[in-house]
Amino acid sequence: DLLERLMEAGLVTEILQGGVKKFLVQPPAKIQLLIAEREKSLAEATQVVRELQETYDQKRVSAKPRLQLFEGRAELQQMMKDLLLYRDITVRACWPINKMMKLLSPEFMTAFHKERAARNITLRVIWPSAQLSTLKAYPFLNSSVELKREARVAPREVDFSLGYSIYKSTVRFISSSNENFGFLVESAELARLMQAQFDIMWKVSKQIK
Repeated sequence: DLLERLMEAGLVTEILQGGVKKFLVQPPAKIQLLIAEREKSLAEATQVVRELQETYDQKRVSAKPRLQLFEGRAELQQMMKDLLLYRDITVRACWPINKMMKLLSPEFMTAFHKERAARNITLRVIWPSAQLSTLKAYPFLNSSVELKREARVAPREVDFSLGYSIYKSTVRFISSSNENFGFLVESAELARLMQAQFDIMWKVSKQIK
């Protein structure tokens, strides 16, 4: 089966010699040619995607508010990746970190935040004071310029188990593992409202060094 896949890719050829079937590896020059062809195809595909993105963004601006529902760990992880469609933006989040780590898994969150930082997506996050013990176990949650994260702790009397994030015109809500659901709302008005509420909370929250 592996040889058939290699032949389909043009990396191996099949010959019959003395009634015996043999497989020969293509020379490196042929492999370089195949790579160049793939690169050309990818470049053309990338250009098409750029053109589609422009049309998509125009339609999205004029579209009515949209709601998407997600349930279960796998779907919620995919919902989180919606943020990674963007670059060079700031995200605001109220995030019950301990509960979200259990729900989404440390492995996923590690890879997610690595990709977020690589895309120059800055995170301003507020954590409940009762869940800060999680921070010691996972260094990638530190507040730093390199990790593109500025974190604060909500006042002790403010606790929450449902988290939300605001970016562009999207608000993302996600519950704890007790309810195991989440939803995305694309609405410029809702995003502005939630951002205003976040900014008020941000002012009364304590900075983490």
